[in-house]
Amino acid sequence: MITRLVITDLTRMYRGRVCIAGYDKNHRCIRPTLQPPGVPESDLAPKGRPVIFPFALVEFFLIKPIPQPPHTEDWYFAPNSPLFIQKIEDRKSVLNWSLFDSVGAIFEQPIHDDFGFYVMDCRGPRSLGTIQPTGISKFIYEQGVEGAWDYRLIFEDGEGKLYRLKITDLTWHYYCDSLRGENRTPTQISEELTDRLTSSEVFLRIGLARGWKKFPDRCYLQVNGIQTFPDYLEGKTFVDFAPK
Repeated sequence: MITRLVITDLTRMYRGRVCIAGYDKNHRCIRPTLQPPGVPESDLAPKGRPVIFPFALVEFFLIKPIPQPPHTEDWYFAPNSPLFIQKIEDRKSVLNWSLFDSVGAIFEQPIHDDFGFYVMDCRGPRSLGTIQPTGISKFIYEQGVEGAWDYRLIFEDGEGKLYRLKITDLTWHYYCDSLRGENRTPTQISEELTDRLTSSEVFLRIGLARGWKKFPDRCYLQVNGIQTFPDYLEGKTFVDFAPK
């Protein structure tokens, strides 16, 4: 089935893999994926030219749905089928297709916070949605003990609940890392981007991770995408900030 999607999410995963999500003409959320190990990041920009990126209209040949609640949006697609059509300029209208009043309203099941924020696996109608936070407290950018960089956001949603979530937005990762290359310290980057977020109109794409070895029955909440008005990317894509 040939389907055109407006891409909204590029989630950075492990070992050079990514997760893609977007919306079709009926505002239905679809997450096109491949058989394990999944979609390689190199497929997003063949020969360095971006094909799949947020707010690109991309054509896929979808093969079959593979829903596993709460990840009800998954579809297998044919490798090498993605075709870039055009860039969508009206970002706000696309985000409004999936806008919810709060984080809890997205998932329609209890959100636990005893060890991070998570919902239980195998439940719920969806794993993705958009909110407008009522407040941004802090962006945290720091290096972990094993050398990996960590990206976190503390924000308040429409119900007045405070969240501290991991950011998995591929573009945001590359953008932050590119600032580090300009001789800014991680603390300076955190402060600079916190100021930018608090002075902008912000939309957050909130998603659910898969269960993992330690907690296979838990799907942890994460920030899949950050969109600001005005656009912090100034019209650029992740390719412009990717390490050479």
